[in-house]
Amino acid sequence: MTHAHALPDPDDRDVWRAWATQHLEPRDLTVELLHRVAENSQRKRDGTSPLAPAQTPGQDQWSEAVVSFREQTGWDRDEEGGLSRTWHPSHNFYVVVRAGDDSTGLPDSCPTPKTGLRTVLRDLIDEVPRMVPLFDVTDAGKPIPSPCGQPELWLFMFSFRDGILYSELSRPAQRAEDKITKYHQRIPLPPLPYTRSNTSVIITPDDELDTGPDIDIQPI
Repeated sequence: MTHAHALPDPDDRDVWRAWATQHLEPRDLTVELLHRVAENSQRKRDGTSPLAPAQTPGQDQWSEAVVSFREQTGWDRDEEGGLSRTWHPSHNFYVVVRAGDDSTGLPDSCPTPKTGLRTVLRDLIDEVPRMVPLFDVTDAGKPIPSPCGQPELWLFMFSFRDGILYSELSRPAQRAEDKITKYHQRIPLPPLPYTRSNTSVIITPDDELDTGPDIDIQPI
């Protein structure tokens, strides 16, 4: 596994946070925003009714992470082959949200989505040319030409373990079957202590708790 940038010392949280801030800034993202997405999604999971079907907590958590990321960034969005993508305004890259495995957020690891890559992500990592549209359409209905070459795929992955939320924004480079085996770059975020809540209230910037885009449900 190789990286475009050296990863931070995990024992110095202040340095780690500064490092993550520096690497997120070119992508118009912050540690606070991504931590909020991870926390909102976990609180949504906590609020799932105990009477719900077994797959509901994971579906609710993933869906809230996508909604929270889109609400807070305000970026364009689309659905490609059942894959929910959120596009940076430049359309040079997009972000796909996934629950990650137990190595998510740990320096010197090679995490992968919890339930594997599945067909669309496998194709995207393999850089299949047919996945690149000539134009993308914004919410306003105006086409925006894609940049020359393949737009970058970034994964935002999150994982809750032992009272801690782990997360990262990373750009996969290679895969083997359903697992990522190499990254162009990883930006693991400092671990976020999390206290379980018995309420389903989700914190959003504008307090519009019951709104959000219509998105396909994808089990995670």
